[in-house]
Amino acid sequence: MKYNMMDEIHTRTSPLRIFLCHSSGDKPEVRNLYQRLSGDGFDPWLDEEKLLPGQEWEVEIPKAVKTSDVVIVCLSHKAITKAGYVQKEIKYALDKAEEQPEGTIFLIPLKLEECDVPERLQRWQWVSLFEEKGHERLMSSLRFCTEKITSGSDPEPNLIQRPEEVTYAEENETSINTIDMEFVLIQPGEFDMGSPANETGRYNDEGPIHHVTISEAFYLGKYEVTQKQWHEVMGDNPSYFKGDDLPVENVSWDNVQKFIKRLNEKENTHKYRLPSEAEWEYAARAGTTTRYSFGDDDSKLGEYAWYSENSGDNTHPVGNKGANPWGLYDVHGNVWEWVQDIWNNTYNGAPADGSAWEYGVSAAQVIRGGGWLRYARGCRSAFRYDIDRGARYHDLGFRLLQEV
Repeated sequence: MKYNMMDEIHTRTSPLRIFLCHSSGDKPEVRNLYQRLSGDGFDPWLDEEKLLPGQEWEVEIPKAVKTSDVVIVCLSHKAITKAGYVQKEIKYALDKAEEQPEGTIFLIPLKLEECDVPERLQRWQWVSLFEEKGHERLMSSLRFCTEKITSGSDPEPNLIQRPEEVTYAEENETSINTIDMEFVLIQPGEFDMGSPANETGRYNDEGPIHHVTISEAFYLGKYEVTQKQWHEVMGDNPSYFKGDDLPVENVSWDNVQKFIKRLNEKENTHKYRLPSEAEWEYAARAGTTTRYSFGDDDSKLGEYAWYSENSGDNTHPVGNKGANPWGLYDVHGNVWEWVQDIWNNTYNGAPADGSAWEYGVSAAQVIRGGGWLRYARGCRSAFRYDIDRGARYHDLGFRLLQEV
């Protein structure tokens, strides 16, 4: 029987589940907050209280965020400047926040002291706990969340989906290199990049739609790069989940560039690189204009992708789900995929020739495709996300392009 979150919302009587995202340097303040929330009848999640000895952080923390009703991000000078696990917790929270319906309070930035709110959290109103009415304001938000969950909400109306006949290629030309990477030939063409304003689940950074011309053919990896292939080139395996045929993950954009350099040297060529964001979406869509490469219906996503509903909170061997119309596997889900472009908040000014957008002021890179931790909305063909080029997560890998 398929799990239905709305069934739980309409029948649930348990306390509001609150994940406390924080820096270890703020533990005394957060411990006090935990005790106050518990005393007020909520169910806060604090690592030292909820994690059992021997449980793995990398597994349990994403689960805790995923099953929470609200995430409170505790901010201080320590939390803002500290690199480490608190930044991963914030990423998990941001991932889930993007899946929430409009009008939902899910992520609450909470200042423990006077400090700046990081740019990626500034879209949400914050509260200062140290101010006179700080705790009262926090309680107002949490009560609002409780009322919304226990009362339920009307389901969104069904939208009329645009019909589309998907044409599957009989057999695309492929190329295999010396470490058994298989590439599919992608022919030149044109497409409209981004999502229309009426697409279910879209975000503003997926627009405006712009016409892109791909003037030259290229080969794109049939599968995401595997751990075996990474090891043959780099001599190590940085992945959290282990297995030769699992996609390599826990690799930064800079790590990937080193891999590409060594692979080019190994193959005595210069033709391997990351795809541009436009090349990636062109190949992932494979001639479609629907939310996914197989159509618009979320209920079919499990046939093509490992995502939050079926992944079991881990990666899976590449190629075990259905391919898109051009014979590419795992373009939806399994692991996120780095592309060459730096992040821009919209497509205003984006290249129209399919090349990578490599100028701007952002320090972040673009990743595409969603991953095993994402909900369906984050696995759409147009969905895009920004992340620091040095970030390494166990739901983040890549797919290679080989120039013809």
